[in-house]
Amino acid sequence: MKRELVDTLTSEGTPRTAAMKAVGLASSSYYYRPVSKRKPRALDTGLVAAINKVRQGHGEVYGYRKVTEAVRAMDIMVNGKKVLRHLRSLGLTQPKRVKGLVWTRPAVIKPESANTYWEADFTYVWAGDGNTYLCAIIDAWDRDIVGDIFSNRCRAIEAVQALEKAVLYRFGGRVPEGHHLTLRVDRGSQFRAHRFREAARLLNVTLEYAGIKCPEDKPYIESFIGSYKTEEVYRHEYRGFAEAMTGWQTYRAWYREDRLHQALAYQSPRNYARKAERSILLVA
Repeated sequence: MKRELVDTLTSEGTPRTAAMKAVGLASSSYYYRPVSKRKPRALDTGLVAAINKVRQGHGEVYGYRKVTEAVRAMDIMVNGKKVLRHLRSLGLTQPKRVKGLVWTRPAVIKPESANTYWEADFTYVWAGDGNTYLCAIIDAWDRDIVGDIFSNRCRAIEAVQALEKAVLYRFGGRVPEGHHLTLRVDRGSQFRAHRFREAARLLNVTLEYAGIKCPEDKPYIESFIGSYKTEEVYRHEYRGFAEAMTGWQTYRAWYREDRLHQALAYQSPRNYARKAERSILLVA
């Protein structure tokens, strides 16, 4: 409609630019003409036969570049774009990578009391003759390690043992009904295993999964692991599993009772929790 108005004003002597401005029509819209669809080009029967020959057996895994080189090896001069066009027309291009589900990334939580939000993760420790593994669970409120398993394996059963140890330590066996405790973990096979999910359900712990390749979704446990590696692991050369475990146990005791934590006003996790308990008693 606007193009017709522009044409009418132009026929009456108005400059085209002024006419387009008057009716509010952009020049790109005025000069636009829809492009007619191209007719599909016929396929080269000789090239189709060569492609089918190349794709016999394991050759079906080749992309268009390798198919092009294989066809050229048959003394057929062909352009890679032509090969790609034929593969597309024949429906023989390689399937695109199927992406996983789009996960909603959880927000970072700053708990206001103990035993409401925990995080857990695995990390490996070189012990001189092989890797050992630590599964640790941290309470994000006082930064205390409430549960841990140091082992030469990193399976779902180790994750379950660490969780059971944490719940036993803080609740005496099971999280009471009516008390909401969230445990955030990554999407590793140990934490997605049926054994671990069932254990969390029986212990009345709500599982929450971090995003894919998003360590910042678990900032508390990631920070702790970084401190443990820097302050203990990288400072020693263990000569076996026993030394690595002793190093972990020594570090854990120091971390809980004496290590100053900036986020806790330069107090250790245990001192922070004790002062908080005394404050609650005084208020009560």
